[in-house]
Amino acid sequence: MRALKSMMHGLDAWLWRRGIGHPVIRPLVRNEILLTGFFLLGGGLVFTLTPWFFWFGVGLGIMTLTFWGLARFFLRTGLGEYSAAFLRVVLFHWGGRLLFVAALLYVALIVCKAPASAILGGLTASAATALLTFALVSRNAQATRNGRT
Repeated sequence: MRALKSMMHGLDAWLWRRGIGHPVIRPLVRNEILLTGFFLLGGGLVFTLTPWFFWFGVGLGIMTLTFWGLARFFLRTGLGEYSAAFLRVVLFHWGGRLLFVAALLYVALIVCKAPASAILGGLTASAATALLTFALVSRNAQATRNGRT
């Protein structure tokens, strides 16, 4: 248990140094990274038996990269800086990310013949993990503000 806390603390510090300092967003991205790493590593170990878990990890990874990119982009930008130029930058980043994900999915599904259910399951599990983490961290922060621990 101590090793897990140390690893989570180290990952939190690493995310902080990369500009993800928001107290609700940092645990969300951290949990996404940990879950993705677990399934990619575990799936890689049992790939010859069943590639499904690896491709599930790839689906998780796609959403993790999406959350990571959005968090870094929006946490770097102050709230007073929104303009038409900002919208162009947002759309450009979104388009670039969409092209990357499309290329990754093409390679996974067409070239590597990955099971679509595994990738879709990873995408769904990642979204559910993000929602659960956000709800739990927000609830704990609210309880702390109200004086309950």
